[in-house]
Amino acid sequence: MSDRYGRCVRQWDVIFGAEPAKVPGDPSSGNETLDIALDWLCADTESALDFGCGNGTMLFLCALRKTKYHIGIDLSQKAIENAEKRAKSMTAGTFSFARGGVEELERIQSGSTDAVILSNIVDNLYPDDALLLLSECKRILKPNGKALIKLNPYLTQQQIKDWDIHIIEGNLLDDGLLLWNNTTEAWRKIFERYFRIERYEEIYYPEHEQTNRLFLVGK
Repeated sequence: MSDRYGRCVRQWDVIFGAEPAKVPGDPSSGNETLDIALDWLCADTESALDFGCGNGTMLFLCALRKTKYHIGIDLSQKAIENAEKRAKSMTAGTFSFARGGVEELERIQSGSTDAVILSNIVDNLYPDDALLLLSECKRILKPNGKALIKLNPYLTQQQIKDWDIHIIEGNLLDDGLLLWNNTTEAWRKIFERYFRIERYEEIYYPEHEQTNRLFLVGK
């Protein structure tokens, strides 16, 4: 998988290579909507997996909500190195981080995980990898397991034109990284193949003047 994402990985290596190895001091993400979603995800949850974990922040926020066991997977070596450094400063939870793609999920036992986090990753993959990721997450979740799926904003045709974004094929875009640019309704139909949708929210980030889309789903 990593060969397909070489350019993306190089960009994230630069970003995470410059990140300070500082962990959050309390459970708040700084965004109320996301905090409510994390509260839901972590309720009665012991184990959590974050695919596309970056430097581990979401898992650290889960641990501060009393989850115990955490696995993070990311293609960026610098992200994993940063996450491992940060984990040493955490006073709650245990953490295991690995560099890799969807194939890393094959190592995880079926029905072994309470919760999965897919934060701005499903729509940054090639469609075949994204669908395989959803299938693997369904497999590893326990019965009644939960998942938090956060998506980037949908780009209109006018925005694609105005911002001179390259169309790779269909609704797969090169926006500097990769963007599988589905409408919210299209994503809903995709997620319903794998999960039971519990709730849909929109998360506004004023610092970026951007709204993300959030699906809270169950197995």
